[in-house]
Amino acid sequence: MIERRITFTLDAEGLPAWKLNRLKTLAGFFRSVVVIHNISQLKMANAEQAMRMMSLGSMPGDLCQLMIEGSDAELACMVLTDFVSEHCHLICTGHRHISQREGTGCITLPFDYELSFLPPLSQLSVSTFEKSDVLTEICRQCSPNQPTKANRLFEQMQAREAVSSTAMGNGVALPHILTPDVDIPTLVIAPLERPLDWGSKRGPVNCVVGLALPTPPQREHLVAFSSFSKRLLEPDFGQLLTEDKRPEVLRAVVLDSLSLPFR
Repeated sequence: MIERRITFTLDAEGLPAWKLNRLKTLAGFFRSVVVIHNISQLKMANAEQAMRMMSLGSMPGDLCQLMIEGSDAELACMVLTDFVSEHCHLICTGHRHISQREGTGCITLPFDYELSFLPPLSQLSVSTFEKSDVLTEICRQCSPNQPTKANRLFEQMQAREAVSSTAMGNGVALPHILTPDVDIPTLVIAPLERPLDWGSKRGPVNCVVGLALPTPPQREHLVAFSSFSKRLLEPDFGQLLTEDKRPEVLRAVVLDSLSLPFR
């Protein structure tokens, strides 16, 4: 079975009835199931059921995804991508490449931040692939070409893990520190190619989000990252971070959760 996904944010008009009816009509043309997932609200509805889509409570700026599955999903993705491009802010689609400026530039935060990715850590052999390896790579990414600073960050991350595991459940870990070694909030997303034991009864992890916040912490930073950590407790949200490895989607999912308290 072919599966395609289209990720986007809603414009200032949101999803009025005429857009929902148009989406319902387009979805009905194909031998595929089309589901709209409002990621901001963590709700789903079949795109051929207009009343169910209205019950999602979609608001301007919400992050959404069309999930298309069926024998003609590729064709459906092409047509629905055109619809989304015309009426929403397109972030990512299986049909064509979208630049970062085109995509997640529409999700903003009221403070400066750094967000980067680690490639899947496939270079590590099975026998040496451990939590400390991931933390090492995250700290290097936080401080490129600054080994002394990276070592300090690693020591702080290890000290935090010694207090209690930062596994959040649902396949995600959130190693985090408050440190004078960063000037702005710094995030590193590390999707894993295979589950990794994070030393927790909450099970192995498939995605690690490393976070370093500057000290003293600012209120806006704490509000945003408190929102993010609460979302990690939701199984549906954890599934978003562990199933879809595309950087554009992961970036949008993380930024959307951080921005929710300010919308």
